[in-house]
Amino acid sequence: MPDVKTAQQIAESQYAFGILFVVLFLVSITAVAFIFKDLKRENKEREQELKDLIAEQKQESKEREAKLMAHLERTNESYERTSETLEKIQHGLATLEANVKDVWVEIKYLKRGTEQ
Repeated sequence: MPDVKTAQQIAESQYAFGILFVVLFLVSITAVAFIFKDLKRENKEREQELKDLIAEQKQESKEREAKLMAHLERTNESYERTSETLEKIQHGLATLEANVKDVWVEIKYLKRGTEQ
């Protein structure tokens, strides 16, 4: 029984609780440090993923912008050709109108000549 009494005295002493508290405190600090280190690692990974995603989006955006600019240039060229064609049509209509007026004038002149 002396072993049980000695163990009971050790368990009841403040030194045993002090040592147990220090060990528990060190284990807690180690666990918190490990969790903090793991969170830091995860944050770096996420940050790198976001940087990669942003770089990819920038590249896609530049490609899309280049395609849009090429399309805009083709559209402008098409509009220029359409404008030139409309100007030619307008000139042709003006010429046709002048010719029709001349024909009407001649018809009126001929009508007057035959009526007299």
